[in-house]
Amino acid sequence: MTQVDGLTGALLDQLPGAVAVVDVRTPALAVVFANQPLSELRGATPEAVCSAGILGLVGDDETRVEALRRAFAAGDTLLMRVAVTAPTRGTFSADLRFEPLHTVDGAPTHYAAFHDRVGLGATRGEVGPAVRPPVARDDRLTGLRHVDLFHEFFRRDFYIAQREGRSLALYLFDIDALGVYNDTFGRLAGDTVIRRVARSLLTGLRRASDLIARVDGGRFIGLAAGLDAEHAALHAAALTARVRELHLHHPRSPVAKVVTVRVGFTQGTPGAGDTPETMLREALRSLEGARSVPDTVSDAATTADAG
Repeated sequence: MTQVDGLTGALLDQLPGAVAVVDVRTPALAVVFANQPLSELRGATPEAVCSAGILGLVGDDETRVEALRRAFAAGDTLLMRVAVTAPTRGTFSADLRFEPLHTVDGAPTHYAAFHDRVGLGATRGEVGPAVRPPVARDDRLTGLRHVDLFHEFFRRDFYIAQREGRSLALYLFDIDALGVYNDTFGRLAGDTVIRRVARSLLTGLRRASDLIARVDGGRFIGLAAGLDAEHAALHAAALTARVRELHLHHPRSPVAKVVTVRVGFTQGTPGAGDTPETMLREALRSLEGARSVPDTVSDAATTADAG
């Protein structure tokens, strides 16, 4: 069996996500490598994962294997929803993202299979279509991560945090009175504000593993790991302050003479019965209850009269 070289294997073992490597040059589509996170996820040794082969990754359905063969032959990137039963986790669903690895002349020799969007409690009947298009990577307006890709990473990080007892903070930001701004200055000016706010939030992240994406309109979602409740609140305040300090003129805002954002967030270590959807609902409730603080009472009254 062809093996992944030592350096590549060492690097793949350092990744937080679960990864397997398939040799597409072999008729059986041999699984030649499984990293440690995948081993932990499946409740088996890396050697056992490799020995189970491609059917061990995607399930005992030959039509799935044929779909893989066609995609591999074309050099396509694809996603496949699978159901997995692991001794330590029971039955769960996962999206496997297959990315081609090429020789210098462009021929695919291997595929890396990444586990995404892991959900507990799925049944075989809930497993989705065999193959679907890959998730868009970027938001066209802002250049931030696409919200669908954000949720892929969020679900991955949520279940890692749940398994390892780590804390997560989930943020929702909303630009105050964006509709009023668009009515005053036009949609193109509003899009410029969205881009400027996006850049401010992105550059205010604490570390490379933190994430920010645009949900829609002037709403954004962010994720940070390793923060206690106090520091999560301070981080939220610092990010909203960065937006205010852009000094983007907004004469009809009920909050200030400049563009501001309100923020809602939730923080904690996911419990055994928690789900990503639970955390999202908590962050949304926090945003709905949040109020941006006007600069002064007189400013608020003046701008409200102007509206």
